Amino acid sequence: MATIINSLKIAYSTAIFRHGTKRFPEIMAAYVTPVKEYASVTYTKAEIDKARENGFITEEEYAETVALLE
Repeated sequence: MATIINSLKIAYSTAIFRHGTKRFPEIMAAYVTPVKEYASVTYTKAEIDKARENGFITEEEYAETVALLE
C-alpha cells in the first residue's frame, strides 16, 4: 500500500475540484480515492457540482465523490 502524503492529497484535490488544472487520470492511482474522500468532507455539494459543471470531473467521478458525502 502506498503512503499518502496529506499535502499532496490536498494539492491534487484543489487542482482537480477548484481549479481544473489536473484531472484524475493525471494523478497517481493511489491518490484517486483519498482525493475523492477529502473533497467529500472539505467541499460543499455546490462546489462539487460546480467542478462537474465546469468539466473538471466526469459524471462517474462526480457520482463517486457525492456518494461519500457525510
